[in-house]
Amino acid sequence: MRMYSPEWEAVKNLKFTPSVLDLHYDLSGSEIPADHGPALYAELLRHLPWLADTPGAAVHPVHGAPSGRNANLVVNRRVKLVLRLPVARLEEASALVGKHIDPGAGTLLVGAMKEKNLTPFGTLYSHFVTLGTADEAAILLEVRRQLDKMGIPCGLIPGMRHKMLAPDGEISGHSLMLHDLSLVHSLAVQEQGLGLHRVWGCGIFIPHKSIKEVSTV
Repeated sequence: MRMYSPEWEAVKNLKFTPSVLDLHYDLSGSEIPADHGPALYAELLRHLPWLADTPGAAVHPVHGAPSGRNANLVVNRRVKLVLRLPVARLEEASALVGKHIDPGAGTLLVGAMKEKNLTPFGTLYSHFVTLGTADEAAILLEVRRQLDKMGIPCGLIPGMRHKMLAPDGEISGHSLMLHDLSLVHSLAVQEQGLGLHRVWGCGIFIPHKSIKEVSTV
């Protein structure tokens, strides 16, 4: 039996008008490179060129199981392509349905689109936050500065260091958990993100069920 959480009740009763949505697209094909952020964004721009001029636009990393043969991830029927976009772009984003993209490991077909509201939750997690430096202390200082500018108090737990190959060279960052957020502040962080390169999958926060060590996540 699932234990009751007061936070679930608070989420259910929170009234807000979403300005940003996550759009989940079915994805069919074989594989996608594990390091796919810039290449995936470049492919999406071919079909949605307005992404480059849309403040707050973000492209979630595609999550798939390692293929075991190379540095690719397997794309099965559970794997989704997820864009985080302003509500005003919803109709235009539907143009991606039925299009083919190739981020570097073969052609993928973008299928049906489903919109989902952001979920306000007191603990959030991002797999890769980058601020132009590999220094963990400097990253935490800048993240704290950005949160202070937004008027958001919360706890920070850094995790593993990650790397990404970008057009201008390798970039570094760390996974990061934010905890003890109010529900309103949780939505603000998810809508705005933190750090650089959200269209490459960086600085995008999603709900996390509990506070635990993130060094192995």
